[in-house]
Amino acid sequence: MKKSVCLMLMLLIGLVSCGDDDKPSIPKLNKLTKITCKKNGVDFPEYSLDITYNQDGNVSKMTTSKGTFNLIYTDNKISMINASNVHTEDYQINGNVIVNRQEWAVNEYTPSEVYVKNEYRYKYNRSNLTETDWVFQRPLEEGGYKKNDPVALDKYTWSGGNVTVYQYLPRDEVNYTYGSQLCPANFPFRALSTLRPVTPDLVNPLNSLYGALNRNLPESASRYQLGESKNNAEYTFRYQTVGDYITSMIITEDIKSVDGSEAGQNTYEYSFTYNYETN
Repeated sequence: MKKSVCLMLMLLIGLVSCGDDDKPSIPKLNKLTKITCKKNGVDFPEYSLDITYNQDGNVSKMTTSKGTFNLIYTDNKISMINASNVHTEDYQINGNVIVNRQEWAVNEYTPSEVYVKNEYRYKYNRSNLTETDWVFQRPLEEGGYKKNDPVALDKYTWSGGNVTVYQYLPRDEVNYTYGSQLCPANFPFRALSTLRPVTPDLVNPLNSLYGALNRNLPESASRYQLGESKNNAEYTFRYQTVGDYITSMIITEDIKSVDGSEAGQNTYEYSFTYNYETN
């Protein structure tokens, strides 16, 4: 009897050990290192972005056609410095989200002074970005600055883990529809401060610092002028994947003729490269 009990215990221990050893380890996806966008089949890119990371896995440098920008991390702040060592932007972090962004400019009346020209204040509902307020400041010729009161700029409506309505106040609204395809963790798609769904900000590594990303990938979108019933543009999104990686995104833009404006269609083909291995 004792021998039978011992054998059963040894068998159970062996099964538990095997179960622990057989647990699959899910590899982390590489991070995005390059984005290229071509418009209407033209060989020369409409937009490109090269991304460099530091040893902690944070973005340390971004290079576009406008130049190279270095990111400096100090306590709860990220400062952006251009290639001429000019301080251009600050991002204030609270917890793990950006709550404030400041754009710096040179005082045209006192070139030795720099000031915060634009300030964006972000509001969240739990982890979902819901609103952006904008504060504008301008220098006065006689000295000093004039600063406006906060103005509501962006509004986001979430449903099912996705931003379904984006409003650029008081002008435009973009409605998104989503399919069942999940958005990979290393694909930072976000409708952030975006008047048009086709902008470089749609996929930017800093987007992951604005709270939760969309759960799914968008399939289509419609843009309206606020107060109007007819949409003035429609968009479709298509993706190509290799394994868990999105390697290409094609956005078709169908611009409507509204109030005499010219109709037209554009195709934007984005390609993505992932060469930073996450530890």
